[in-house]
Amino acid sequence: MSSRAGLFPYPGQRALEDAAFEREVTPERIHALLLPVWKVTVQATVVVAEDYDLIDRYLARGLAEAGLATTAELAAFFALEPVLVDRALRALEAIGHLGSADGRWWLTDLGRRSVLDGKRFAVAREDRRELYFDGFGSRPLPRVCYDPRKVTLLPPEDVPADDGVQPLFTRWSFDQAALPALSANPERARFNLPERIDDPRPLGPPELVYLPLLVVRGTTSSGRVTHLAYSQASGEADPDLGALVDATPDITATLDNEHRGTSPEHEEARAREWAERAGLTGHRLVRLPGGLLRVVLPGRHFTGDAAVPLHRLGSFVVRGTGFFQPWCDDGRVRRRALLSRARAQLGAGSRLDAARVRARIARVGRQLDLGAVDLVALRGLAVAAGEDDLVARLDELDQG
Repeated sequence: MSSRAGLFPYPGQRALEDAAFEREVTPERIHALLLPVWKVTVQATVVVAEDYDLIDRYLARGLAEAGLATTAELAAFFALEPVLVDRALRALEAIGHLGSADGRWWLTDLGRRSVLDGKRFAVAREDRRELYFDGFGSRPLPRVCYDPRKVTLLPPEDVPADDGVQPLFTRWSFDQAALPALSANPERARFNLPERIDDPRPLGPPELVYLPLLVVRGTTSSGRVTHLAYSQASGEADPDLGALVDATPDITATLDNEHRGTSPEHEEARAREWAERAGLTGHRLVRLPGGLLRVVLPGRHFTGDAAVPLHRLGSFVVRGTGFFQPWCDDGRVRRRALLSRARAQLGAGSRLDAARVRARIARVGRQLDLGAVDLVALRGLAVAAGEDDLVARLDELDQG
């Protein structure tokens, strides 16, 4: 658990809350994984976009759209002097837009892109950058993985020797076709290869590193098993990384085997141990129809300096890859928990974004099984509880 806490800037229960109450996935297990990643250093051409000179644009379109191929044909079609046309064509050839042979001209790939985009692309310089591909299928990783302020890619020697984080091992080598496939991908900018970067070429062999991920295995409302992936950058599920995990049998088979190897009785024993160590008398265990385990506690354990703070009510306690939900059947206690979370979110100095606050309050309402909770309902609860500061913050939010 220490390595997990050190690698991720947020607790595992945040990912579980996102899965259960934002994605409507019933979580079954949570895994801290190290995903093998190929780090490929490439050299590429940087292309800049410029405005076309008028004659250049018409000549390029004549080649692309009118079936014209010679200097004479272009000059006649546009009623221009052949010498002027020839000079313009040779200038376009010099910047890589045209090719020629036997008096005939054609557009290069760069020239065709320029015609399609209405901009004259020109090679400016060479670029050197790192690109990341997963270690199982050499699929490009999304841009979120490239933020060094939030995401750490670990070399093999820095992989923590701790049961809290599980390194995954790959038997696959890097697929050399991955680079040209990324270049041809119309969505390549999402994978850190902007349109202006052309022809990436590897500089040396790929390097194996590891990307920390939290992966929640769960089931959808239709009963389908799915995997939600959380990077170090955010406690919200990343759809690209989740799709990658779902599409990788080497990963899902490992997680499936671990899920089958864990007994409900073992989970329940851990939950009882947690309650007994904290002196939480009167507790009982309840297994919800979807499989989620609750430790139901009397309301007295959530008051004053009690062992369980209000913000833990309805959240999760993580133990290994398993977890359980501290709960209270008393609706009054759960409403106090809602107000407590609202105070924390709307405290003095916090920036108020009405849409974001509404979404979070609605989610907390679902999490605490309080039904549909909007800002009007929250204000009514705050008034009834004498929470004047919270009422004022809600009024300020409404006015904004």
